[in-house]
Amino acid sequence: MRFEGRIAIVTGGGGGIGLATALKLLAEGASVGVIDVKPRPAAYEQYGDKAHYMVGDLSDETVIKQFVDDIAARFGPPNYLANIAGIAMFGKDGSVVDMELEHYRKTIAINLDGVIHMIRAVVPYMRQTKPSSMVHVASVVGTRTMDNAMKDGPLDGYQLSKAGVIALSRSLAIDLGKHGIRSNTVSPGAIWTPLTDAIYADPARVEAMANRTPLHRVGTPDDVASACLYLLSDDADFVTGVDLPVDGGLLAKLV
Repeated sequence: MRFEGRIAIVTGGGGGIGLATALKLLAEGASVGVIDVKPRPAAYEQYGDKAHYMVGDLSDETVIKQFVDDIAARFGPPNYLANIAGIAMFGKDGSVVDMELEHYRKTIAINLDGVIHMIRAVVPYMRQTKPSSMVHVASVVGTRTMDNAMKDGPLDGYQLSKAGVIALSRSLAIDLGKHGIRSNTVSPGAIWTPLTDAIYADPARVEAMANRTPLHRVGTPDDVASACLYLLSDDADFVTGVDLPVDGGLLAKLV
């Protein structure tokens, strides 16, 4: 019960990694505010009033501030922030040379601007409470371009957004350290979530990615959620400004 009596905010908690992270926080005693564009999953019902769910658009700064203020009024100043919501516009994202800029802008609006909106709303409360930490889900493609990430071509909008999250988190770690607020990122590799169903619905692609991963499997939302909880928790009390790959060893390979 590492989070007993503490308060967390999770974005993207309507499914995948966000849902897994929110449920793990609740199971370990936290009160959790969750926001997503998806309807509230039934899995939260078992936690009653300790789980507060809002359907909202992360690209709207006004909505985000109202949500965070509501969570603070319900539970108290939040100790933790898990920025997990994200999109990948498969089939529309591509090379910046010729992709439609509207698709690039939408990706940035959710994957990077949404992170910034949430940070701006949460940090004033985090300065009032201890312990305080945040984790942001990035991607291995935020630091390395994987030639097999998408067989149909590059995802420049997605890659740029995730590289921005990693760089922002490191800057926050330095800037907010004086307030005792930690900031880290988790970079998933090949993870099968609702977001990547378009890729892993093909068994051949699951097998190919598993074969390229040293641990010889595709990851799960729980794999990433466990890393998020570690970085948020007191177990990582002297850890800030790091990017933790959760990729089965993929980045350790030269090819």
